[in-house]
Amino acid sequence: MVYVIIFHMVNGKRFEEIKSDFITIASHQLRTPIAGIRWSLDTLLSDKAGKISDKQREIIGEAYQNNNFLVKAVNDLLRAARLEEKGVVLTPALVNIVPIIKEVIRKNKTFADAYNCRIELKLPTRPVKVYADSLQIKPVIESLVDNAIRYSKDKCLVEVSLKMVKDYLLIAVKDSGIGIPPSQQSQVFTRFFRANNAIKTQTEGLGLDLYINKKIIDASGGRITFSSIENKGTTFYVYLPLNSKVADKNKISERQQADSEAENLLKKEREFVSITIHELKAPLGATKWSLEMLRGGKSGKLNNDQLELVDQIYRGNERLLVLVRDLLDLAKLQAGEFDVNSQPLELKVILNDVVTAFKAEAQRKKIAVNLPAAEKLALKITGDSNRITQVITNLVSNAVKYTPVSGQVTIGVKKVTSEELKKIATQTRTANIRHLASRKGYLILSVKDTGVGISDEEQKKLFTRFFRGKNVLKSKTEGTGLGLYITKTIVNLHQGDIWFTSKLGKGSIFYISLPLAS
Repeated sequence: MVYVIIFHMVNGKRFEEIKSDFITIASHQLRTPIAGIRWSLDTLLSDKAGKISDKQREIIGEAYQNNNFLVKAVNDLLRAARLEEKGVVLTPALVNIVPIIKEVIRKNKTFADAYNCRIELKLPTRPVKVYADSLQIKPVIESLVDNAIRYSKDKCLVEVSLKMVKDYLLIAVKDSGIGIPPSQQSQVFTRFFRANNAIKTQTEGLGLDLYINKKIIDASGGRITFSSIENKGTTFYVYLPLNSKVADKNKISERQQADSEAENLLKKEREFVSITIHELKAPLGATKWSLEMLRGGKSGKLNNDQLELVDQIYRGNERLLVLVRDLLDLAKLQAGEFDVNSQPLELKVILNDVVTAFKAEAQRKKIAVNLPAAEKLALKITGDSNRITQVITNLVSNAVKYTPVSGQVTIGVKKVTSEELKKIATQTRTANIRHLASRKGYLILSVKDTGVGISDEEQKKLFTRFFRGKNVLKSKTEGTGLGLYITKTIVNLHQGDIWFTSKLGKGSIFYISLPLAS
């Protein structure tokens, strides 16, 4: 049986909410562990924690490159979102562009050498100043040079040339690379665009650079164009105004840009929530594999300091993977579809696997995890094994996470009828039970903890997106505030319900009802 939930997008407000949610999460939840991972990787590569072998350096180097991609991806996403939300904020002045371009080329020399690529700079005979914001223009030049190197062929030449064209300085960045297919050239400056041949050459990337570049150049009163022949190369042309009069005359207003994009709102929403999260997931998976190689000693033995650093990186990477998984589920909900493939299944294997996964953390905190009797675990429900595992994992994870040292987590299982569920609904304030149609009855699974509990005020917000209680925030316990929102959706899709009882400082009990299979 397949249940599909579809959310209809009626206006731009939903997109703004999604974008705002992502900015909040990216700013705090993504950037902090990424920065922590970078520090630990730097410490390992610098040999400050002890010498590492060539093989270990290679593996750590791969993790470092994945971290670099995550840093750039998050920064690009935040940049793009801010540009759309607030527009391009410029502080233009007459500036000599030549030193900026020379600095960009100098910084890219190592990268170019790695690609066996030479960069050639052609300058005009006299110094030229442009009317632009140097802090905004520099990243534009950097991305064009980076792309020219990245998508070029072996023993390539990248030419960067400057010349006067009427009231503009023309900066041309030419490569002899893979080019852009003719059928896709009209999409080059759209958000998240990556040509088919570019994806084959470089699997990672969000396709935001050229979109951001065009917004900045347009707002500067300039323009950006290109010419390209597939398999022969591409040249990007950036026209920057020589004075303020030219700049003001040719600026494209934010209103014009917004009007031109309004028609594609729904398409942009789906792109934002799907492409973004999938692109973040790939490097995290690769980093996890690298770290497991190091932890397992397959690349050589590490000392205690090195192992502690690797463990810190691993925990940060796991935190990011959980966050990305939650965001991906949220994306599926908001982009249009979220499906559940239900079939008869036993809870025994699922519960044992989940409890085993948290065994080490429970032992570290001296928390006793109690399971129900074996005969109760033999009850069969109708559900999607992967999704039910996700639900129980989230509930047990929260119970262990928010229970202090020497506490207890108790998992219970009970068989009830629809009539008994109705009584629970009338007796329990938080039990908004709507699914009562199963003639075979229901299984109630409960997860009880002796943790921080939830205040009466916060109980009303518990299943909303990104909600985290004050006590949780004070405890500095990691989390996205998405787990219970997604858990509730999954349980509802299984024709079941979720509710809880809680007392501040005394702990909580979460209950889920699921239809019995027999």
